Formats: sequence, C-alpha cells, structure tokens
Amino acid sequence: MSTSNTDAPSLSRVTRPAPKRLRILIVDGDETSLEKARQALQTVLTAKLKYAATAAAASALVASERFELVVVDAAVTGGFALLKEIKDRHRWVATLVVSDDQSPSFMRQIVKCQIDGLLFRPLSREEFVEQVMLLAFAVSARRKRQQKRVLAIGAHPDDVEIGCGGALAKHHAAGDLLHILTLSRGSAGGDINVRTVEARHAASLLGAELHMGTLVDTRITDGRETVALIEEVIRQMQPTHVYTHCNEDTHQDHRAVHAATLVAAHDVPNVYCYQSPSATVDFKPQRFVDITDFIGAKLQAIDVYGSQTERMAALEPDAIVSTARYWGRFAGQILAEPLRVVRQSDSEDGRAFDKAGLGRVSLRKQA
Repeated sequence: MSTSNTDAPSLSRVTRPAPKRLRILIVDGDETSLEKARQALQTVLTAKLKYAATAAAASALVASERFELVVVDAAVTGGFALLKEIKDRHRWVATLVVSDDQSPSFMRQIVKCQIDGLLFRPLSREEFVEQVMLLAFAVSARRKRQQKRVLAIGAHPDDVEIGCGGALAKHHAAGDLLHILTLSRGSAGGDINVRTVEARHAASLLGAELHMGTLVDTRITDGRETVALIEEVIRQMQPTHVYTHCNEDTHQDHRAVHAATLVAAHDVPNVYCYQSPSATVDFKPQRFVDITDFIGAKLQAIDVYGSQTERMAALEPDAIVSTARYWGRFAGQILAEPLRVVRQSDSEDGRAFDKAGLGRVSLRKQA
C-alpha cells in the first residue's frame, strides 16, 4: 500500500477469480477412449475440459481445482475409491461413470459409490454429450442455490484470521465460497510488501480469494471511500454471509470498518461481528461457532504472519487456544469463536453449522 492518500482508493484482487465455464474432468487410462471423449466435448463452448489417466492424478486435480463433473471410466484402477473420495470430500462435484460391465457385482459396487450418472458402452456421441452437460449444469445450478458465499472483512492483514479464521476454515470444509477483503496493507505494523505476501499465503491456506484495498493504516474512516471498497466486493460476489469487526473495539480502524460494513452490507441476509485482540469487555456475542476441529487450520493461518507473531503476544498459539476455550464454556465445553449477530436469516442452518464438527456432524449435509 502507498502511505499517501488518493482521491480514489484502489482495490486489487490477489488471487485468480474462479473460472465461469463448466469444468469437466475426464478420467480414463485408454488414450483412444480419451480422444473420443475429447472430440465429443471440444465443440461445447460452455465446457472446459481436463484429463487424467490415473485415479491418483484425478484425485490431485479435484483437490486443487474446481470441477462440476468428473467422468470416470470404470476400468481405471482405483476408480471406485476415487468416486467414493469425491462424494466424501467434494460436495459440489457430480460423478458420471462409463462402463462396459453390466454384471450384478459391478452394479452393487457402483451403487455404493453414490454416483450421479451411469452410461454403458456402446453409446452415441450425442448421448454422451447430453448426459455430461446435463449433470454439469445441474450441479452448477445447485451450487449457486445452496452454496454459502462468505465475505470476511478486516481493516488490516491478519484481522480476519484472528477473529474468524476457524469459522472460515469450517466454511471451506463445508464447500462454501470464501472471499477476504483487507482494506489496508498494514503499513503501521510493518513492511507492506511482507504483510501482503503473508496475507496472500494465509488466504490460500483458508481456501479464500483475497482482495486488498489501499486505505491508509490508522486513517481508515467510515466514509464513502471505505464503503465504496466494501460495496465493490459485495457487488462482485453477492455474499450470503459477512463477517466484520465489532464496534466494541479500541482500534479506530476497526470501529470505522464495522460502521462502513453495516452501510455497504445492508442487503446481505447474514452479518456477524468477530472479536479482535483490541475488543473491549463490552463485546457481547450471541453466537459461538465450534472450531474444535479447525483450531489447527486457524493457528496455521495466523502463524503465516511471522512479522506480527513476533511482536504481539495475543497471537501466540496458547493465547489463541485459551481464548477459544474460554468462549467454548458458553457452548458446551468446546473450542469456539464468538460472534455478535447483526442480522441472521438462516437460523436453523446456522445453528447446525455452529455445532458441526468433523467427528460429529457431517458438514457435507448442510444446506
């Protein structure tokens, strides 16, 4: 960030936006079969194709990129395990199996994989393309209907990781779409280049897309320039959930961001305020998110901010865990993040999300 004021504050998107075309992964170890699939789908302008010859390669791709559909040749070694893994870990990915085998034993195995579609050879090119696009469009539409779009707003790098990093990690595990907006680059707390790199790394660990503003650290106001930056990201992603600073805070930037967020996010159905180390005793949360299974992810994201952890005792792992344990007293002896509710429309789903843990309630069943 430049430390000089500008008439029009800028906003940069640090990570690449998600692609808009339907992304389809073809998994087939037979080159001839792969080529036929490629030829059949290459003229579909709304689809973007990728290919994998092995189940291991496909697993790595699905873990690192977004796909609407994975098409698996049943003859691929490890194919059944891949299909089960996709259903267990990737809520928004449909699976289609293509096979020559119509035996009862095969059908019993494939049913256990909870696939979304099944095609038997021989099949026509038209039949293949129709089924592929039908499933890809269906999961894309379902994603838009059900997936939470979460925006976490902070005045400085590391604010959202400290305040709601566990909740963000939990949203990511649930398959929700995450964006982080950091309004300044934290020049008052260190080198802005270092802090920008740290923010980028932390966002990546949490599975979030990062936006960074260029407001001046310690001089953020609740005026039009701050509201405009927040409104721009809200316009881009249309969030269903917003997390921001609380007003009960001794840091003037935090209070300003809180006020500006309430103006910019007036149409967002779910708005919550998180606790910063500078929050006062007047902070009175009504919502407690169980982050017991995500405390490790939160600590990892905070640890990325080496320029800050060396100078702030509040960022020591013991302090982070102790704070989570304290708030967990109010929610059933768990590790929790506290939130003050400004507005909440998904009460039932929100309560289920708050209580869910990896070992207790499957996050994939939310929505």
